[in-house]
Amino acid sequence: MAAWYNSVTLRRAVAGVAEHAMRNSWQRTVVAAGLAWAGALGAAAGEEPAKPDAAAPGRAAETPAAERTPFEVVLELKGAFEPVEAVVIDDHAESYTQPLDIVTLAAHGARVAEGDVILELDAERVDRAIADLEVELAAGEKALELARRELVAAEALTPLELAEAERQGRVAAEDLARFTAVGRPLAEEAARFGVTAAEQQVRSSREELAQLEKMYKDKDLTEETEEMILQRARFDVAAAEQSLRGARVAAEDALTLELPRRALDLERSAAKAAITLEKARTTLPLKLEQQRLAVAKLEHDRVQSKRKLEELRHDRGLAVRRAPRAGTLYYGRLQDGAWTTAAVAAKAVVGQAVPLGDLAFTVVAPAPVRFRARVEEKDLHLVVPGLAGRVTPAGYPDAPAAVALEPGFAAVPKDGRYAASFAVAPPAGGALPAAGMTGTARFVVRSRPDAITVPEAALFRAGDGGHVVYVEREGAEPEKRSVRPGLSADGRVEILEGLAAGDRVRTTKP
Repeated sequence: MAAWYNSVTLRRAVAGVAEHAMRNSWQRTVVAAGLAWAGALGAAAGEEPAKPDAAAPGRAAETPAAERTPFEVVLELKGAFEPVEAVVIDDHAESYTQPLDIVTLAAHGARVAEGDVILELDAERVDRAIADLEVELAAGEKALELARRELVAAEALTPLELAEAERQGRVAAEDLARFTAVGRPLAEEAARFGVTAAEQQVRSSREELAQLEKMYKDKDLTEETEEMILQRARFDVAAAEQSLRGARVAAEDALTLELPRRALDLERSAAKAAITLEKARTTLPLKLEQQRLAVAKLEHDRVQSKRKLEELRHDRGLAVRRAPRAGTLYYGRLQDGAWTTAAVAAKAVVGQAVPLGDLAFTVVAPAPVRFRARVEEKDLHLVVPGLAGRVTPAGYPDAPAAVALEPGFAAVPKDGRYAASFAVAPPAGGALPAAGMTGTARFVVRSRPDAITVPEAALFRAGDGGHVVYVEREGAEPEKRSVRPGLSADGRVEILEGLAAGDRVRTTKP
């Protein structure tokens, strides 16, 4: 405990002396030795020695002077060259999805004229699909025409069929009511009266025969005439008796069979007519609506077939792709500064089958080109309107070209970086770099021959948001002074206001 106390006390004493003795070199030497000795005592006592300040080794690191020297802020950006004028051939099939064989194919990097064939596919299967759909569409047109005519007839017949069903229902009900109220009682009465009439006829015939027999006994007639009249009378009696038997059978049939069956038939007819009427009332409108929907579906199918036919004809046009302009043919397209050439080249082989529109091409104009670079967020403040510099192609380090920031740069992040486009001027005596090449652009953002600069470590942020430095003063505490900084580069920052050349500043707060 005593050793620890002594070491701490000694270090505090040395630190107190150091605060007032840093202005004289011999004092700084003594203080440094004292601090080292105190650290050794602390280590011997088991205490971790204090970490020395990074600026402590010498006055140059602790209190460097503001220097008036040439100052340059340089921004370097890596990127790639892109075409300014290019036409992408990247139409996709709308309907036909089956792959087709490649018949002819222009080479990547080939110079093409407007109208040259870039890609030709074997379109025989597409042509067959178009022919099949044309036949199907023609058949559908006839089916639609027939359905429309049938619908017109159904719309006219439905009210008539419904009225006929109502009439038949009404007639059946009336027939049943009439038969029950009038027809059946009258038929039963007629059947019974027929029996009575037949019985009366028998009695009359018998009485007439008896009268004739009596009369013939009293009168003197020849036997032949008598016999003839009596035979006729006897036959009448037999006939009347036969009629009576028939009348009785007919009456029995009418009363027990025919009339009940007739009544049952009428009841069933009336019931069926009522059911038929109810069915007509519920189903006829539904059938009519069903026919209307069938016509609507056929019309929809017709529209869909026509659309599909147009799509197939469009897809058929993709079987032969021609150059829309003169230029250099690139496989793939440019996406976010990178070409998709490799993905297209892997499938662009004569004889290989590919889906329609699956291969993308770009016809690039040789000039002009632009340089697209990615800017890190920490460098956004350096990308200002009018920024100009030079770009060196990676493949041609001896042929730099002038570049200038194009208007419309927007600080919209993507993957933590920001894209900036630069117009490229043709290099003197040389050709423009080809689209897809890479390079490095160098921009001198600021260059001053006699700027006042200090280390970045000497600049501190004030509580009001400004910047301050701590300026050393002979025999006094350091002065906290507000300054206006400029840009920084290589670990130094330019001071625009607040410091003069030769002023010494601290790299740590006092």
